[in-house]
Amino acid sequence: MSAPKPVRPTSRRRWTRWVLPAPSTVVALIALVVALSGTGVAAVAVDYARRAGSVDGKSAVAASASTSRAAGKLVATAQRGPGKGRLPAKFVDGVMRGAAMNIATYMRAVDNQDGPIVPIALIPGIGRFDAQCRDQDPTIGMESTQTLITFTASDPGGVNVSRLLGRDIDRAQDGLVFSAAPSQPVPVINFADSLFQLILSAREQSVLVMGSTRTNLNHSPDAACLIWGIGLRVGGR
Repeated sequence: MSAPKPVRPTSRRRWTRWVLPAPSTVVALIALVVALSGTGVAAVAVDYARRAGSVDGKSAVAASASTSRAAGKLVATAQRGPGKGRLPAKFVDGVMRGAAMNIATYMRAVDNQDGPIVPIALIPGIGRFDAQCRDQDPTIGMESTQTLITFTASDPGGVNVSRLLGRDIDRAQDGLVFSAAPSQPVPVINFADSLFQLILSAREQSVLVMGSTRTNLNHSPDAACLIWGIGLRVGGR
């Protein structure tokens, strides 16, 4: 009986998926090398562990950190508050800052009612504007609109407001100046048709809001209030 022929092993291609080790694994391996290599490698390992969470060798600080602590480091954007997702102004001092926004609102009047309160503009660090389209005609089925716009300050120290309406310009009158307390709605416009200009100031910010209120299909069953304008901001925190 002849001896069995040896069976040649078949080759199989193995696919290997390379996965980058986690930082903690790398640090553990370095610690092992340090234990085997002595103090010569210790300084390198400690320096790597210290910089493991840095970007290009620079550590990060929170947005609330002081400028002296943030010197030479990365700065994270704010996590909450009016400046959420932004860098505080103290870290970009000397750079001109500003922003613009458009205001465009169309509100249908509700017969013999004040109408719902509609937010029309939100200015971080300053406050918000809300509007109502009121029906002033007591006749059922006939509407005559009045636009009411209120401003609510959000800055804890309040907001200084200067208001100038179209009729004030015609009469060469000075604007109305007052201080808006935080969280208290203050009426700034209560006319159906008027141009307006508002200057809002709080701490490091100044905002100019210009626009107009107009009626549409007044003295009809389908009357509405129109508000449009633009806001320009200089400064910021």
